[in-house]
Amino acid sequence: MLVSNPGDERELTEAVVALRAAEERVAAALRVFLARDPITGRPVHGRIGRAADITGWGQQRVKETVTPALAERRRSQRGDSKEGGRR
Repeated sequence: MLVSNPGDERELTEAVVALRAAEERVAAALRVFLARDPITGRPVHGRIGRAADITGWGQQRVKETVTPALAERRRSQRGDSKEGGRR
């Protein structure tokens, strides 16, 4: 039987809060790094791969972090609901 110290749980909770805050800062930095060129409106080539290298995340996660609507669209296309999703 595993006995947990209440201090351990508090420390874990605090670490999770700090991790989520750090992920939000990374997402904000990614949005700036991957912003479209202000003159042409086109994406800057090669930056998604570079951002994936820097963060250690996959390219798809980087894209979906910068564009939450893309993540939603992909989930709906995959049918990630419990009723009708393909697995």
